[in-house]
Amino acid sequence: MGEAKLTPMMEQYYRIKEKYKDALLFFRVGDFYELFDEDAKVASQELGIVLTSRDKKHPMAGVPHHSVYPYIKRLIEKGYKVAICEQVEDPSKARGLVRREVVRVITPGTLIEEELLTGENNYLMSIYKDRIYGIALIDVSTGDFFTTSLESFNDLIAELMKFNPVECIVPEGFDEIEELRKNVKIVNTLGDEYYRNSIEILRECVPNFEEIDLEEECIKACGSALKYVRDSLFIKSMVIKLQKYESRDYMLLDSTTLKNLEIFRNLIDGSRRGTLIEVLDKTCTAMGSRLLRRWIQRPLLNVDEIEKRLEAVEELFEKSFLRRNLREILKDVYDLERIVSRVEYGRANARDLVALKNSLKCFERIKSFSFNSRKLREITQGLKTLRELVELIESAIVDDPPVNLRDGGIIREGYSRELDDLRRIKEEHEKFIRDFEERERRKTGIEKLKVGYNTVFGYYIEVPKSKLALVPRYYKRKQTLVNVERFTVPELEEREEKILACDEKIRSLEYELFEDLRKRVAERVEEIRESSNMIAELDVLSTFAEVSVLYNYVKPKVNNRYDIIVRDGRHPTVELTTKFVPNDVKLTKDSRILIITGPNMAGKSTYLRMTALITIMAQIGCFVPSSYAVIGVVDKIFTRIGAVDDITRGYSSFMIEMR
Repeated sequence: MGEAKLTPMMEQYYRIKEKYKDALLFFRVGDFYELFDEDAKVASQELGIVLTSRDKKHPMAGVPHHSVYPYIKRLIEKGYKVAICEQVEDPSKARGLVRREVVRVITPGTLIEEELLTGENNYLMSIYKDRIYGIALIDVSTGDFFTTSLESFNDLIAELMKFNPVECIVPEGFDEIEELRKNVKIVNTLGDEYYRNSIEILRECVPNFEEIDLEEECIKACGSALKYVRDSLFIKSMVIKLQKYESRDYMLLDSTTLKNLEIFRNLIDGSRRGTLIEVLDKTCTAMGSRLLRRWIQRPLLNVDEIEKRLEAVEELFEKSFLRRNLREILKDVYDLERIVSRVEYGRANARDLVALKNSLKCFERIKSFSFNSRKLREITQGLKTLRELVELIESAIVDDPPVNLRDGGIIREGYSRELDDLRRIKEEHEKFIRDFEERERRKTGIEKLKVGYNTVFGYYIEVPKSKLALVPRYYKRKQTLVNVERFTVPELEEREEKILACDEKIRSLEYELFEDLRKRVAERVEEIRESSNMIAELDVLSTFAEVSVLYNYVKPKVNNRYDIIVRDGRHPTVELTTKFVPNDVKLTKDSRILIITGPNMAGKSTYLRMTALITIMAQIGCFVPSSYAVIGVVDKIFTRIGAVDDITRGYSSFMIEMR
């Protein structure tokens, strides 16, 4: 294949593809995204779409641009990287070849598109190793950004189990990459350029960078994560707060413990069925669901902080009417964390802003609640209603705007005098069309004469073929169909030009006004995010109260002593599927070890898990399944359960082996 034989468009395609060899290039051609050569073969095989060819030389496959996201989602889930190449000028105004550019590289860990996300956090984990391991976790869709340092690879695996990142990035030559790939589906390697200027990137993007004491490994991990995200989203700058956490500040739950206690995934099929998260997650918002998972990942060690949560849960537990009202309001709150991120990156549409407005209205109702407990008072007093932002969006955006920002019909009447004037002029032109139709009917005597419009032929006069004899000579034929003929006249063509010019001005002005509004909303992103965090916390606390009422849990007494005393303890997941016999637990400073014996299927493993899960639940601030519980704060939980069982179905380790 000689280069000279390529069409200008294919030459353009290969120039762009050369820069994105590791991605499937979705190349916009009219109303389709086309893939060529090997990319087309991969898409055809993975998506089940037809593989054709261009000039019998270039394999080709395409998908409609208006329904592209389901196809991209399937490719992303299979581990592919997708580069989106758009037409960046109007084809009707282009001189020669339409200019095209890649505007987005989509990877599993850099998703912000609502159509591609699930309700859970979508973490990208960056790992850098020298003397120790530095890790950074970033969820671009919510604005979460964490870092910590770890001593061993086992500690790293424990963090992987807790956060469940969808993608990991490591430097080229990372010596434990194969072991890492056993625990994470997608691991990508990055060159030195991603690690050279980490401090400069952090100073640009992280306003609180100078306030945090970071190890060199954490700096490299954070800097590479931010550069990777900026490169994927094609943004020159971003602002995001960084939180450093220390594993010693929270209960240590290693990977084996998380697995054996079935905190997030069960041992049988890896799903949520029969897990602690399934029992506790009765949250009303997506933000609350994600926060709940983080709380379970990191149970508290500070008794006062635990007690503040328990006091809040107790108040909501006791005030059932208030709790029900609160949770009904929370159900009307949208996923603000993700909406705010789309606003920040200039990707939010008009419906996002309407959802933001409606959610902020809920804040005002929540702020009116009167609470007694410390934690709930802190939340309601700190919650910002942002009334002026609600009023701004209310005045600017219609209640039910279209999804596509270029379609018009977004800005409310009265927001812009210039826009109102253009709409009035357009309405006058459209009134002329209606009057013209009636006038032509009377003039020609054709009762079924209609004036219509389509994007291909513009405005036309439609006449049934049975009435063609009545058509005036000055009518100019435009289109012939089966039962009708379509015509035009100079007067109609002239008016069409005015209407289309006016319509284009309206759409362009609406888009400008919306962009300006989105920028004004973006100035309040940090305030919205802070209030969203409070709403998520309120959601989790109300959920703990709701679950405690539902399953008859009690408030534990938490202290810094050695005792763990539980009366009538129950396993939180097993009791939901079988008749559970309650058990007592008594561990004290003088009696620290229990040796448990018994026959197969007697419940030895269940007893161990029950004790551990009750302890975890107490230290995240939740009531526990027992009639009485005293929990001395535990800093580490280790488990070693040799065989696999399925206790929610009543299958012991021995029965599983026999089956």
